[in-house]
Amino acid sequence: MKRHKLLGYYVPAFFEMHIDTESEDMIINQMPIEDATVLFHEYIHFLQDISSYYGLSRIYAYSEYMHKMINEIYKMPQGDFQIPMTLLHSNDNVKLNNDLIKLTEGDVANKATISINGINILEDNLEKNEDLQTIPSVMLEFSDNDIVTFGAGAISESMAYLLERLCSPNGYKKSPEYPYMAAEKVASFYDEEFVKDKLKILALCDMSLMSSNPGICFVRVMDSIRKKELSFASPEAVYDYFYENKTAKVTGEETILIDAFITLQNTVVQCLKNYLTIDEINTPYYQWIDLVMKFVIDWRKYDMYFLLKMARHNQLFTNDCFGYCIKKIGTPLMSNNIRGCYFKIPIGEEQTENGMDVEYFKAIYQIDTLLSKGKVSCDMYDWCCNSPLSTPNDLCKTSPWLKISEKALCPYAFLWKHWNLSKYKPYKR
Repeated sequence: MKRHKLLGYYVPAFFEMHIDTESEDMIINQMPIEDATVLFHEYIHFLQDISSYYGLSRIYAYSEYMHKMINEIYKMPQGDFQIPMTLLHSNDNVKLNNDLIKLTEGDVANKATISINGINILEDNLEKNEDLQTIPSVMLEFSDNDIVTFGAGAISESMAYLLERLCSPNGYKKSPEYPYMAAEKVASFYDEEFVKDKLKILALCDMSLMSSNPGICFVRVMDSIRKKELSFASPEAVYDYFYENKTAKVTGEETILIDAFITLQNTVVQCLKNYLTIDEINTPYYQWIDLVMKFVIDWRKYDMYFLLKMARHNQLFTNDCFGYCIKKIGTPLMSNNIRGCYFKIPIGEEQTENGMDVEYFKAIYQIDTLLSKGKVSCDMYDWCCNSPLSTPNDLCKTSPWLKISEKALCPYAFLWKHWNLSKYKPYKR
């Protein structure tokens, strides 16, 4: 699933983004301000991916899906197997977790203008599970009789677009009201005064993404504001409320936000590292993951108003908070309209000699779409055409897993072989 394609897109859980630009070098302060603003928007999605409870939950769910499908392949006789593979309900909750991500994501299709007539919370049934039978969803009723589900997708886009407008007022382009202003419209439905402070909206979006069901979290807080049960004197007070209050786990135990986040983060770190377990390459790969996660903990635990500081600086090219992020953790894999992919390695005292082999996440995504959607061709063809050791050919389009017999393994073939899939060949149903 690509996070919305208007002027660019981000691929959640696989750390890749595309900018609709001809800027060849992708150096932010040398790009046209409009292009740099789009890059900033997609970079915010990257930060949401690694720094929110919802983002980490999605990384975990996708990783568990991949591991489960590969283990299912191992159980088959060596030879051909059908794609796409069907994920069945089981006691390990892999299907449940993936279903929850899809349901809480909500709708993100564009609507130029929206007027909300009503907001309702409905229960979606889940497959039989001893801990969770239903999941609540937020339904928005529009004046044109359209109905959408308001969830993490719309909140993520609203938050990124809001940061665009605050940090780059001369560079952002007007976007459809849904999903890009959905959070503001929903908040206004409950309390028009609250919406006047854009930083409060930003804080509520950010903190809603720190829950497992962002849409529900957002509207419940806004409903409490409408009922005068909650009030926030400042944007910082929104953060204080979430950080100070205890929350209940599915098991019924109480925990605080940061402890729940750290627990999930530790699990996700291991999931990401389990994709690659080869000594000669995993050092830079592991180090980048550790750098990213340390950066996030420093932010969430010791500098929880970080995004407010970013939002209060309205010149993108001199935004120290944005620059600090890139300095500490670099960027995801970036592509543009010139078929070029670029990666900026972390700089500063933690820098490694070569940075992270970011293309492995792109290859993991290719195999994920093969297994989940039955997509055969590999989208790394253009990338490999620009790589001196790669040998792109017709197999990339028809059966990239057969490239394991080549002397120089591309990232796709390398993973196929590393995951002990050499004796298995997928075929379309």
